[in-house]
Amino acid sequence: MTSSTQAPRFPEGWTRHTDRVAGIDAVSWSRGAGRPLILLHGIGPGTVGAANFEPLLATLSAAHEVHLLDLIGFGASGRKQATPFFDVELWSAQIEAITMRLDAPAVLIGNSVGGALALRAAARLPGIAGAVAIGSPLCDPVVTPELRGFWSAPADAAQLAAAMQPMTGAARPPAEERVAARYAEFARDPSYRAYFASMTEDAAVALNTAALDPALIDAIRCPLLVVHGTADRACPLDIALSFIRRRPDADLTIFGDCGHNVTWERTTDLLAALDAFVHRIQKTEEPKT
Repeated sequence: MTSSTQAPRFPEGWTRHTDRVAGIDAVSWSRGAGRPLILLHGIGPGTVGAANFEPLLATLSAAHEVHLLDLIGFGASGRKQATPFFDVELWSAQIEAITMRLDAPAVLIGNSVGGALALRAAARLPGIAGAVAIGSPLCDPVVTPELRGFWSAPADAAQLAAAMQPMTGAARPPAEERVAARYAEFARDPSYRAYFASMTEDAAVALNTAALDPALIDAIRCPLLVVHGTADRACPLDIALSFIRRRPDADLTIFGDCGHNVTWERTTDLLAALDAFVHRIQKTEEPKT
């Protein structure tokens, strides 16, 4: 199967793009003008780009050229026909395809596994202006019970809600509309449950595949920002601290009492951190007089 079934349309005002990556349709949307930002979502049941980044989109696209993708295997993008479905190299090729369409160096902003993909791309691709990892398994990852539960294929919406609850710092039940939006993919296509279950079947292997090895960590030459919550149960803070010990030049922003769901829990603070980071990059690019 190379395309998702009845994938939802993106909000009006965004331009849809389709890249062919390894024979699969890789879908992204763009809006705005200015510095290109590529937003990379994480891996989770029913996850799509908008599910991770919806609270940020209006503000970011008002000041920047925002590119929001659905990773292959999620949302409007197609699916692989053969395992492994958790395919870091394929997703990396998808990111590269977007960068090749841009007129200026991009800042990569990744959530969870998307953050590890962002830094991996920054280590490999020329012309990346900066990279941001939000609640990401960058190195030395561990499989927590909360992550294992979240990476399960839900049998129904109630099971999905239970898996989502520990993702916030306060572990509050998620809003019904957010559960419904994520579960829609499973309701729309019954085959998706088996696809996602196969993708995350071995969480330890998946995490270690996503994490960066020392050579990749050392190869990154652009500015870096790591953002993490102190109450992240899926990707504990120690992972971010371990990365910072290896790359002390990277900026680190820590949000107290914040879980894995940083984009929704600390939207205003995260937007301020991203704005400062992009502004710093632009200042370093200005001609010196």
